[in-house]
Amino acid sequence: MLTTISKQLDTLYRGYGDGLGLSIQTHMYLEGDPINFRFYQEDSKFSRLVTPPVFSEWMAWCTGDWKKAAPAIEALAKPYGVSWDNENGVLYLRFRRNEMTIAQAILRLQQAVAVVCALGPV
Repeated sequence: MLTTISKQLDTLYRGYGDGLGLSIQTHMYLEGDPINFRFYQEDSKFSRLVTPPVFSEWMAWCTGDWKKAAPAIEALAKPYGVSWDNENGVLYLRFRRNEMTIAQAILRLQQAVAVVCALGPV
């Protein structure tokens, strides 16, 4: 039973190295493009999960101008503890690894992505 459960859980997320660092496959897609998160270890305490460039393209298209939509994006992401980088057009979650597991961070960022990417023209 444990092997079956483990195999099923592996289909939710998959971490892999892509030559540039660590990516986490989320099985989320926008217009057929995968929304795989990038994982960065900032120092001995903090880590960061960041959305990929394809998410930035989506936000530019769906909002018409993500810079104008920044207040709405920030308000939608805030309940999940996620921040918006208005310069680069990415959502990110910076967290202390002893206060939040990587699984919790992935789920929070994934929820924020799902809500924010539904935003229309502002």
